[in-house]
Amino acid sequence: MLQTSLKFLSFPLLSIILFFSCSDEKIIEEEKFIEVYVDLLIMQDTTSVSQNSIDSIKSIVFQKHSITAKDYEQTIKQYNSSPEKWEEFFTKATAYVEKLRQEAEN
Repeated sequence: MLQTSLKFLSFPLLSIILFFSCSDEKIIEEEKFIEVYVDLLIMQDTTSVSQNSIDSIKSIVFQKHSITAKDYEQTIKQYNSSPEKWEEFFTKATAYVEKLRQEAEN
């Protein structure tokens, strides 16, 4: 009897877990997120900035890196939940910018 009850409970529970784990939103891998973030900053710094141009810049960068705005927003939310994660991110992003600078000088 207990075994039958567990079978009836396990299917709906498994279905719910699968439904929520198959979300279209994803977290961008850190290395790629650094590249996206730096590209956004560089493009914003080298263009006259209005809300329309910011939206255009985001669209161009997201397309270049094959991500969606939802992926970006979801990744930002994840990072916002952990200040330590942001600290580590900015350390790596700074190193990436320095690498780009050295490559440009050569």
